[in-house]
Amino acid sequence: TTTTTTTTTTTTTSSTTTTSSTKPVSRMEKWPNENTKLARGYSGLPMDKTPALVGAKRGSIDCDINVNDLAYWNSPQGTRDEEFESPFKVEDLPGKAKYLTFEPDPGGFNNIRMSLENILVIAAVTGRTLVLPPPQRIYLLQDKMQLSDFFPILNDKFQKRIKVITMSEFLQREMKEGGYLYNVGKDDNDEATLLTLAEGCVQMKTGDKSCNKLNTILQRKGYMAPVKDSKNCFVFDKYAFDRGPAAVTSPRTQKLIAEFCGKERTPVYYTKGFHSPSILHFHTSDPNAYRLLNHFYTVIYFTDPKMDNFYKRFVRDFVHYNDAIFCAAGKIVHALQEEGRSRGDAVDGEGGG
Repeated sequence: TTTTTTTTTTTTTSSTTTTSSTKPVSRMEKWPNENTKLARGYSGLPMDKTPALVGAKRGSIDCDINVNDLAYWNSPQGTRDEEFESPFKVEDLPGKAKYLTFEPDPGGFNNIRMSLENILVIAAVTGRTLVLPPPQRIYLLQDKMQLSDFFPILNDKFQKRIKVITMSEFLQREMKEGGYLYNVGKDDNDEATLLTLAEGCVQMKTGDKSCNKLNTILQRKGYMAPVKDSKNCFVFDKYAFDRGPAAVTSPRTQKLIAEFCGKERTPVYYTKGFHSPSILHFHTSDPNAYRLLNHFYTVIYFTDPKMDNFYKRFVRDFVHYNDAIFCAAGKIVHALQEEGRSRGDAVDGEGGG
């Protein structure tokens, strides 16, 4: 139970007597309109000092009941974010896209989610077309599932930020004459088998349904990114990109990179070597190879703080579960809140305890 206390203070001077009342206000009374409910943190800077939020609106959830109080993201983002262009964006050749391919983490769902966040940020930064791995069984989940079953990465809003296609679409496009994978089916004896695996495979080293057959082709045909989160930090710096890592000569920048990476990790800079290949591949399924099993903000470092903040907002606003999941979760949360109210528990203006 929450008790509100009203305090009255009387101040007397030689000429006037002033009486004022101070009443503690709830969080929702303090932020009474929709604009101040933007995803920004209630202890954040005032709106006139957060220009990235100009034009933004709080996100909503498509559900048969109102569960919008669960939406922690903004949609649309602020005008500045909507118009942002990465300086590391690739230029597609005429009629030819450049791709980012990856292998999902072999662990449980939370490991897969953390690894995916890294991949999505890198895809957004580089502007490459992201190729989803085939649907496959996830540890402790029964059915073969695609990442798009959990995250809204195939909807129009997301596609404006990152072009996303399925493995089936990728193979059908690039195994044709003139494609990056032309004749690869012949080299590996069975093009039809690869297309079947693209519809669903199993994380095992061998076997007719093994994802390894596709992964091996991607490792061979693409440039395999040498980034392992336990050994490396992945640094995006414009000087290093334009002229090589030796161009990063600012003592302050060097100090910040060293602090971010720590003593145990070596910086890997995003250079032309990452930028030029038609296929950039992340071999993240092998625990002994290039696994990305940490949060993106501990793996990827932008020396430009504006870019760093932009991609944190990008993950907040785009890498959340889809509406169907939030709708089901919202019904459970609201039922628990109603149970709490019936027992006399206090809640705030959005129903939170």
